[in-house]
Amino acid sequence: MARKSHTKTLLLCFVGLVWGIGLTIAAVPLYRLFCQHFGIAVPSIVTGPGYTPSPSTNLPYTSPPREITIRYTANVAGGMPIKFHPISYSQKVTLGQPVLTAYAAKNHGSRAYDGVAVHMLFAMGGPGGIDVSKYVNLQQCFCFEQEHYPVGADLNLPLSYTISPDLPEGIHTISFAYTLFEALPDDPRIKLKSTANAR
Repeated sequence: MARKSHTKTLLLCFVGLVWGIGLTIAAVPLYRLFCQHFGIAVPSIVTGPGYTPSPSTNLPYTSPPREITIRYTANVAGGMPIKFHPISYSQKVTLGQPVLTAYAAKNHGSRAYDGVAVHMLFAMGGPGGIDVSKYVNLQQCFCFEQEHYPVGADLNLPLSYTISPDLPEGIHTISFAYTLFEALPDDPRIKLKSTANAR
């Protein structure tokens, strides 16, 4: 009776040993199947004389293009009866890519006006005290230019620009704040036009 018990124990140990060896042998193919099924690159572990590793087919990681939010605001100074507003109050912009938008205006008064819009740029996030205007390249802007606002006419005022990819990290929002003034004779704000377009 004791001999049968020992034989059964030895047989179980032998089966366990064979099972363990089988799992060890099958581990590599099973690992490769697992990696292939889930799209995981299988590392090469082949070594020895004359072995030359093949170049990696994995492409280097590149971060996605950086996006920030641009907000547009509009104000009218001096009580002019002109409705002045952006066609879009907020949009996502990719650094380095051209952006085209516009402001709209309509004179609801009884006489025509000549006006000049002045803008200021404000950044949110990133290090403080940065002059964000040097990172904004204006291609077309109605700012610092004299515009005529006839009675009842709908005006479209285009704005195109790019934001430099060199914009400091942490800045996540830039506000374009425009204020429309009535143009004065020899208005000094209009003389800033060349400076504004040079940015």
